Amino acid sequence: MWQWYALTAMTCFAVMQLLFVQLTRKGTRPSALLFVVFGVASLCYAVYVRATRTPLPHDPAAVALLALAGLLSFTGNLCSLRAMSLAPNPGYASAISGVHALVVTLAAIAVLGAAVSWMKLAGVVLCVLGVALLVA
Repeated sequence: MWQWYALTAMTCFAVMQLLFVQLTRKGTRPSALLFVVFGVASLCYAVYVRATRTPLPHDPAAVALLALAGLLSFTGNLCSLRAMSLAPNPGYASAISGVHALVVTLAAIAVLGAAVSWMKLAGVVLCVLGVALLVA
């Protein structure tokens, strides 16, 4: 089931990134674009959280980690959008930022104790090598 979620996310993010590039090339500034996008997304999440009656965290440590995640999201999205709007092909910038799969995989193994086979690790390494070919 997780694979379907991942494929849906990949499709949504691909279309979203192409829309971002189109809008920035027509003069929309990345900060304004992200302000509107995150505003709409915040409204959607508010409706979703309310409809599903999802409890929000109250633990100060969890709230602090969520605040840090928000700051990282702000920085990562702004830099990603600027990179895509300036790159000769937005796919190149997207591919470079996609190398985070290697960082997440290695951190999940080291920090979370996640299991990984050599075959799956080789797949992630091949993805990184593909990105290296794009930027060479």
